[in-house]
Amino acid sequence: MKKTFLLALMAVVATTAVTAQDFEQRGDRRGPDPEKRIEHQVKRLDKKLNLTDEQKKQLTEFYQEFDKTQMARMEQMRLMEMKDREALDGKINSILSDDQKAKYSEMKDKEKEMWKEGRKGFEQGKGHGPGRGHGPGRGHRGPGGPGGMGGFDRDMGE
Repeated sequence: MKKTFLLALMAVVATTAVTAQDFEQRGDRRGPDPEKRIEHQVKRLDKKLNLTDEQKKQLTEFYQEFDKTQMARMEQMRLMEMKDREALDGKINSILSDDQKAKYSEMKDKEKEMWKEGRKGFEQGKGHGPGRGHGPGRGHRGPGGPGGMGGFDRDMGE
């Protein structure tokens, strides 16, 4: 029971660490161009509310200010999470033998590699990585087998 719990905890820690590093590499999660997103939001409101030029200008400024505060908040949260994760990792390592520490480190490295490999397919527009049942790269099952055409594709009759 204790070993199972420890292994599950190590898997969670490793996955979380990899996620944080991946986020660090990608930067802003909301899209490549915040200015285009803001422009779209203002246009959408203008279409529904018939805004004046002054209102559009003010809305643009409001959205820009909002983006800056949100990004700062996200960065703070990311840093706090990384600090907490490092503390947890330290606690886990403090109870492990040298052999277990080496295995734990190896597990984290493998998780990191698996995450990176899975992200490659997603970033290239090829689904969520091999064998995950989302988009192309569904693994060995193909469209007809279990895990093939998932909910959206199946519902669309494709």
